[in-house]
Amino acid sequence: MNAGAARIDITPDHDVWMDGMLRAHRSTGVHDPLYAKALVLCETDLQKDGVAFISVDVCDIGTADNMAMRLRLTQKTGIPTDRIILAATHNHSGPATVGFFNPKEDDYVKELTEKIVAVADSAIRCLAPAAISCASGREDTISHYRRLLADDGHVVMNWEPWPAERIVRTLGAIDPEVGMLKVVSAGDTAKTIALLFNHAGHPNVLSGDNYLLTSDYPGLAEKILEKKFGGTALFFNGAQGSMDIDGLKDRDWEGRDRVGQALADAVAKTAQSAKPLAHVNLRVASIRYEVPARKISAKEQAWADRILEQTGGAIKTVADGVGDDYKATLYRELRTHEHQPINLEQIGVAIDNSALISFPCELFTEIGQQIKAQSPLKRTWCLGLANGHIGYVPTRTAISQGGYEPDTRRLDDSAEELIIAHSLELLRRLA
Repeated sequence: MNAGAARIDITPDHDVWMDGMLRAHRSTGVHDPLYAKALVLCETDLQKDGVAFISVDVCDIGTADNMAMRLRLTQKTGIPTDRIILAATHNHSGPATVGFFNPKEDDYVKELTEKIVAVADSAIRCLAPAAISCASGREDTISHYRRLLADDGHVVMNWEPWPAERIVRTLGAIDPEVGMLKVVSAGDTAKTIALLFNHAGHPNVLSGDNYLLTSDYPGLAEKILEKKFGGTALFFNGAQGSMDIDGLKDRDWEGRDRVGQALADAVAKTAQSAKPLAHVNLRVASIRYEVPARKISAKEQAWADRILEQTGGAIKTVADGVGDDYKATLYRELRTHEHQPINLEQIGVAIDNSALISFPCELFTEIGQQIKAQSPLKRTWCLGLANGHIGYVPTRTAISQGGYEPDTRRLDDSAEELIIAHSLELLRRLA
């Protein structure tokens, strides 16, 4: 197996609108740099046989922009688009690459496209014989199940200051798995080329009150791991749609440092125990299908119309989550697209008996865990927010319960079953 890795600084050189939260104004400075990082694996000397994993320190990359970036990368490197996994870390303190709540930074996205092509090309130029190991670990202090049942029956998000004595229970469980792919140079030296690690969480330790650009805790974990092992460390998020950091604790730089160190420690422990595979068998497959769009009911539309009449379409800034003003505007938008199915693409990469499978969404943790449990491979890691953006994918149960994610989803109730079925089909092909 040949492998190469590279990193490139993608920090804006001027103030920008930021994604992930409803903020009042543009960024005011830089706390730490943002990066795009690439790992390329190839069993032959032909670039068309390569597989590229690219991690970017932004909240998300829209589906059209993501495909445009991959097409440019294909033109430059020869690696086909269906062998490229381009994922956002889901950093809530980066430039507005989608424009969820604030204006999209179109010029920055153009610059980012060229930098992503450049970093992948640099990784290819570094291709050299390598050994690979795959392992799973555990980190259960960072992420929390964020949907809580209140004593009056409604869903409270874990960042809402609801009295603790009025919380009945959490509505689910976290996925604490740490997936790790370690790539080292072949031979006696065995220098680290890359550490690709996967863990489900929400990189929003710094809330919407923060106006400094930062890569949040995943970026810090990468920095710590690169110092310890050398090479390039790449974070890929997981099925994190129903998981979050502690919404009411450590929402500051000290909290970011604690969480980043905890993740780095878990990855390091996993990496140190991993043994190289004797023979690396690399397989790649992809699948495309449609998911129906969400239908806004007459009752929901009537509610939205009342809110819009009161607000005039204005949306107030908030540190976490969204208000009724945002949801009403979203319902009006969704109503215009409800008969247009949403295209979904997934890419799966198997290395020996471990699989990495992409999801262009914020997949609920329960769905990711079900896919993992039913996978025919020994290990399966969900790479979320990869190769597009279609929003939250809640379970049918969560939709019946209500709450932030079901209220703001863009997909039909059937998305859960469709994604599970197609993901398992893709995994069976890889197996």
